[in-house]
Amino acid sequence: LWHWLPGMQMPLAILLIAAMGIQHGALDHILHAHMHGDPEGPLRQSFALPYIASIGIAWFAFETLPSLMLGLFLLISAYHFGMSHLRIDALRGGQRKADGLSGLILGMAMLAPLVTRPDALDVLREFGWDFHLPFGNELLPLQLASVSAALLGAVLHRSWRNGILAISGVVLAWFVHDLLLAFALYFSLGHAREAFFEEFQERQSVTRDFKRFYLRSLPLSIAFAAMAGIVLWLAADGLLRERAALSFLLAGTLPHIAVIEGWVTARTR
Repeated sequence: LWHWLPGMQMPLAILLIAAMGIQHGALDHILHAHMHGDPEGPLRQSFALPYIASIGIAWFAFETLPSLMLGLFLLISAYHFGMSHLRIDALRGGQRKADGLSGLILGMAMLAPLVTRPDALDVLREFGWDFHLPFGNELLPLQLASVSAALLGAVLHRSWRNGILAISGVVLAWFVHDLLLAFALYFSLGHAREAFFEEFQERQSVTRDFKRFYLRSLPLSIAFAAMAGIVLWLAADGLLRERAALSFLLAGTLPHIAVIEGWVTARTR
């Protein structure tokens, strides 16, 4: 794609994120209801309003403490990504829960090569993270992260599939030219696809009204997409800093992670 249709990389990334990445978040209210004993629960105000408010709070925190929030965000995201795969392994193997430390390590192995690409390091500098090394070349952080991910994939994970996931982060970081597309390929076709089609299918298999509940969530997904579009439009016109726009997108994922990992509970009755 880089050689033949270079202009299609970003549109493809946006299509993947919109079609599957955002939509797997549209399951949050149904999954939350299952996790907390309300399997027939609709999209309630007691869930939606705190969910929306927490995005604003997280956005304010990103703008106030950008360096600290970025570090926290990366750790939380790595844990969430790794656990999403280990949780499916646990469901398939009849285990009750996945190991949290293994989930964090797997997530870090997948994310580290993508985060340490030279173009990604430029983004991190916007948040106050400067990895300029007095020795070596600009690829040294990526090289170190890739070797570490390969070792973690080969040594620390019992499942061969999880080893392949760790290696996939290395492959995407080195061979996909566009940073957004490199992330979107994993996020949509790895994390979101698995969460949408496998993990959630296991958890909501008893819900007869799933389609109706899912359709009711689409207006909220469209609203979030519209909010993101407005923020990006303001950034493109120079009315909003690029870092602020990116902070909004990062903040928008934190309520999803908190719900899926069971860190928060909304009132369901």
